[in-house]
Amino acid sequence: MTHPTLAELDRQMHELEASPAAAAAMLRWAEAEPALDGFATPCAILARRRSHPEDAPALLAALSRLAASGDDLAVRTLLKALLPGLITLAAGPLADDPDALDELIPLAWERIRTYPTHRPGSVAANVLWDVRKRYRRHRELEMAPRMPKSFQPSPVAPSAEEVALGHSWVDDLHAARQAGVIGASALALILRTRLEGATLAEAAAEQHRTTAWANCVRWRAELRLRPVLDRAS
Repeated sequence: MTHPTLAELDRQMHELEASPAAAAAMLRWAEAEPALDGFATPCAILARRRSHPEDAPALLAALSRLAASGDDLAVRTLLKALLPGLITLAAGPLADDPDALDELIPLAWERIRTYPTHRPGSVAANVLWDVRKRYRRHRELEMAPRMPKSFQPSPVAPSAEEVALGHSWVDDLHAARQAGVIGASALALILRTRLEGATLAEAAAEQHRTTAWANCVRWRAELRLRPVLDRAS
């Protein structure tokens, strides 16, 4: 069964797609953002992002700038692009909370509206990481008064991937890339699979590589990241 919130978002987007406001927005977007020129509807932009992953950074960056300027349709379009990542978070790392998705979506909406467009790196990865951080912060505040100290779990050594994604900002990973700790392909694999929820096979295909290659590259990169990020913490 489709999640009620997702069904409602789909319904609203379907109505907007056929509206005069959407047609006017596409003309406005094309003039303001060259990367969005030539698209008839917002969903056509999202389809292009899926069929041509190499175009995704420019498309999402353009949408983020429009969203930050107050364009509601751009916010909705970028949110729709991020829904698979939000669903992955809700069904994976946050699966202990049955209401996680309903909390993540409004957090994502607000983050998209206030996203700092000068920020380097992947818009999708940055927004998802910020949303996950804010969700965790809210949950910690809710749970802290109810959890006696004697019930606190014992510390457990984090895995390499937990260390790689356990810091304040995805920017830390980009800094490691700029410092030569990991390569561009490894960074893309980590962000796509650990944060955005893509499978290794999907991420490998986007780089025209095999799944075995992607698994090896990601594993080695996360091992190299662990001591570097440990020192930074």
